[in-house]
This record gives sequence, structure tokens and C-alpha cells, in this order.
Amino acid sequence: MGGSSRTSIRLFIKETGHTFRHWVQQVRLAEALNRLEHGESIANAANALGYASPSAFAAMFRKTMGQSPTDYLMDRA
Repeated sequence: MGGSSRTSIRLFIKETGHTFRHWVQQVRLAEALNRLEHGESIANAANALGYASPSAFAAMFRKTMGQSPTDYLMDRA
């Protein structure tokens, strides 16, 4: 690209409105929601999305969505 890494970071934030880390988390969350809504287990979704454990995935989910994956799915039913 011909620019410094700092320039790339600033450009990414300008174009997306998010840090790269936040953007990746949002993409992973969207994929998690899709997987869960299509009946995939929490453990399988966590593993497929690269979380160290289902509990790590559940902690991220609760922090972001305000409820556990199980409660989220029950509310959607």
C-alpha cells in the first residue's frame, strides 16, 4: 500500500468507524448469531469462531448482547 501501519490504522478507522479489533469482534458476533439461529450448539459455534472455550464465547456474548447465548435463543423462540 505504500503507507505506514499507523496510516493504515487511521484509514481503517476513518472508513469503518471502528478499530480493526472491534470490527473483527462484530463480524465474529454476526457469524455467531447466524450459527446459533441455525441450530448450531454454543460449543461448536465457539470452537468454529476461534474462542478458547464455550465459556469465553459466552462471556463475550453476554458482554456484547446483554444476555447469555441460551437466553438470547430462548427470547428468539
